[in-house]
Amino acid sequence: MKLTFVNHACCKIVAGRTGLLCDPWIDGPAFNYGWDLLVPTPLSIDEILDGVYFIWISHEHPDHFAPSFLERAAQTHRDRITILFQKTRDQRVANYCRKLGFRVQELADRVPTNLSADLRVTCGNFDFYDSWLHVSDSRQSVLNLNDCILRTAEDLQSVAEAVGQPTLLLTQFSYAAWKGGKANRDFRDEAARQKLMTLAAQVTVLKPAYTLPFASMVYFSNVENFYLNDAVNTPRRAAETLAAAGTMPVVMYPGDTWDIGTLVDNAASLARYDLLYGTMDVLPRRDAGTPVDLAQLIAAFAQYHQRVFSRNARSLVWLLSQFPFLGAFQPLVIRLDDIDTLISLSLLDGLEIMPVNAPVPDVTMHSSSLLFILQNEFGYDTLTVNGRFEATPTGFSKMTRSLAIGSLNAMGLSISPRLIFEWRLVLILLRRLKGVMNRLTRGPVAESA
Repeated sequence: MKLTFVNHACCKIVAGRTGLLCDPWIDGPAFNYGWDLLVPTPLSIDEILDGVYFIWISHEHPDHFAPSFLERAAQTHRDRITILFQKTRDQRVANYCRKLGFRVQELADRVPTNLSADLRVTCGNFDFYDSWLHVSDSRQSVLNLNDCILRTAEDLQSVAEAVGQPTLLLTQFSYAAWKGGKANRDFRDEAARQKLMTLAAQVTVLKPAYTLPFASMVYFSNVENFYLNDAVNTPRRAAETLAAAGTMPVVMYPGDTWDIGTLVDNAASLARYDLLYGTMDVLPRRDAGTPVDLAQLIAAFAQYHQRVFSRNARSLVWLLSQFPFLGAFQPLVIRLDDIDTLISLSLLDGLEIMPVNAPVPDVTMHSSSLLFILQNEFGYDTLTVNGRFEATPTGFSKMTRSLAIGSLNAMGLSISPRLIFEWRLVLILLRRLKGVMNRLTRGPVAESA
C-alpha cells in the first residue's frame, strides 16, 4: 500500500489499482473564517484525484467535508468516483453528493465492505457524527481515526476488536477548538498535554507498527482567535510521544508519498515543521468581518426562532427552562464588541437590546458570529471550534445550554418526547460539558477569571 499525505486530514491510499482519498479539504478558510491550512497544498486537484475511485468523508465538519473541493471534483471526475459515507439519519451529506452527480455508497457501522479485489474497508460510527475507517489490502492495513475522540481503554479496545492490529495509524495530534479565553493559557496547555496522552493511549491499545500524526496542520487564523495557537502541539512533540509509546512515528509534509512499511526518515519533514511552527506569529490573519446591523440580527433571530420551534416542542423547551439545576434556555447576555452593543438573547423571551450599564456579559463576540449562529443549525458548533469569542467559564456553560439546541438539531435530534430514546447521546453531551467546565475552572488563572 502507498500513502500520499495531501494536507491536514486529507490523504490518498493506493492498493493495487484502487485509490481511496480521505477527507479532502485542500484550500480556503474553514469554520467561518476561523481556520486556515498551515501549508498551501502543493498538489493540484487532478494530481490528487489521479487513480482515485473512492472518496471517504469522515464527518460533516468543513475541514473534512469541503463542498468546494467536491464541486470541482464533480466537474471532471464524478463518473469514476464513488463517495463513501456513514449511514446517518438526515442523509444531508449523501444527498448533497448525489446532487453533484456522484455515486454514493453508505457504509453500515462496522460492517466490512469490499471496494475492489485490492481494497476492503470498515467504517465505524463514533459519538454524535464522527466516524473512523479501517482500510486493508489483506497484507497491510491503515486505521484512520481522523479526529475521533477515542481515548478510553474501553473505546479503543472496541475498535481493536473490530479491526485488529493496524500496520499504520492516522490520528490527530493537537487540540482543534476553543480552549479558554486569552487569559486562560493553562487550559490550552492542559488540552495539548491531554492530546499527547491520547496518542499514547491509542498506541498502547491498538499497537500499530507505524503512526502518522496528522489532522492538525491548521492554525487559528482570525484576529479574534489567533492567540489559541500559543499552546498547540508540534509534529516533533507528537513524534516523541509516539516513539516513547512504542510505535514508529511517520512525519509527512504535504505532498509526501510513502510506501507503507518501508524505511522511515523523518529528519527532513521535522526540520521543515520546526521552521514553520517557530514562525507562526508571522502567518497571515483574517479580519473579523463586516459588522452586522441590529435590524438584520433581529430579522435573523425571528427566522431562527421559527426554525427552532418547527423542530422542537415549545412546551418541553419551556419545561426544561424551569429547572434551575439544568440551567437550560436562560437569557444570555451577549456583548457585540464590533458594534458596541449589549443584547439579551433568549429562545423563549426573544432578543432585547440592553442599556450600557447592564450586567457583565456572559459572552463577547463579533456581530457576524452571532448572525452565523442564527442562520445555521451548525452555527454554535462552528463557534466552539473556531473560538471567535470570549467567555467566562460560567458564561460558556450558559451559552452552551442556550444555543446548542441547533447542534442537536443538526444531528437529526430534537427536544421532543422521542429524545428519551437517545438518552445515550444526551449523557455524552452532558459529560462533555462537565469535562470542559472542570478544566476551565481549574487553576489560578481560571479562578481569577
